[in-house]
Amino acid sequence: MSLAILAIMAAAFAASLIVTVLAWRAGVLDMPNARSSHLNPTPRAGGLGVMAGLGAGALAASAFALSGGPLAGILIIAAAFAVMGFADDLITLGEAGKLIASVCLCIALAAVAGPVTHIPVDGATGISLPVWLGWAGSALFVFVAVNAVNFMDGSDGMLPAVMIPASLGLAVAGLVAGVNASVIAGAALAAALAGFVLFNWNPARVFAGDVGALGVGAAYAGGALALAGFGFPGSLWLAPLFVLVFLADVLLTLLRRARHGRFSLQAHREHAYQRLIDGGWSHGRVAAVYGGLTVLIVLTGLAAAQGPDIAPFIAFWIWTAILIALHILAGRVTGGKPGSGAKNRP
Repeated sequence: MSLAILAIMAAAFAASLIVTVLAWRAGVLDMPNARSSHLNPTPRAGGLGVMAGLGAGALAASAFALSGGPLAGILIIAAAFAVMGFADDLITLGEAGKLIASVCLCIALAAVAGPVTHIPVDGATGISLPVWLGWAGSALFVFVAVNAVNFMDGSDGMLPAVMIPASLGLAVAGLVAGVNASVIAGAALAAALAGFVLFNWNPARVFAGDVGALGVGAAYAGGALALAGFGFPGSLWLAPLFVLVFLADVLLTLLRRARHGRFSLQAHREHAYQRLIDGGWSHGRVAAVYGGLTVLIVLTGLAAAQGPDIAPFIAFWIWTAILIALHILAGRVTGGKPGSGAKNRP
């Protein structure tokens, strides 16, 4: 198995690196606007490299005759998300059409990965959900995860800084639980993002674009659902825990905007990471902090998974409380003001 994982990661890294270089040289330019964190036009189709890496990793897995269970379906839906994102990068799709397509794809991903119909607290207790609620909740998790990744992909290195450790955590948890779909998706995604980060770290020469953000979010969400549905009881809490820094920033920012009468799902510049950048933090520093927090969260989650079944549940809520406190602190550091406009990526 270890040789197969190495082959998967090597194939994903190489394919991602090659295609990212091609995207850098011929990609669609991301033109700065009032919501951007950059001033210079920058190629934004680097996510094509990440998706190519995912595909190469899956092909490598098939060469070792690994049974990925729902992996093929997960990657197909992730590719569909990426295609929609690429179309939006090229011609800017209408919001209503994107929303309808996204909802359909979220339901489809929940179907292929398997909806979660039981919420465990420990091995002996849990909550059984009606089938319809399990489907709705699983599709909602996909929708939130995909959009959180997309919303947070707004500064140099942020996407790989968080999603590399999160994906590695998914792969390790899948290996422990015996869920090959999670192992392959996590390992391939982490390696593909490693190839991409060489060109995305500050100062970024290429952005992921919607093609990358939506594709990455969907691939992770599908692997996480597979882990939650087929893994050990505590694995349900690991699925959102590994990407909690993204989820917390997005959801707490929405609550903050609602409290000030600015609730909207439209793009804006009020995420904590954007306010930190506008407050003088460099893109590299912000990405390093978010990535470092994710490494700590992943290590905590994997350690908790070795204990009682209730331990991941406890770890999830402890880290939720910590991130709420850090979000409030970020607001105080930046004076509580919304983002003021585009900044150079120093």
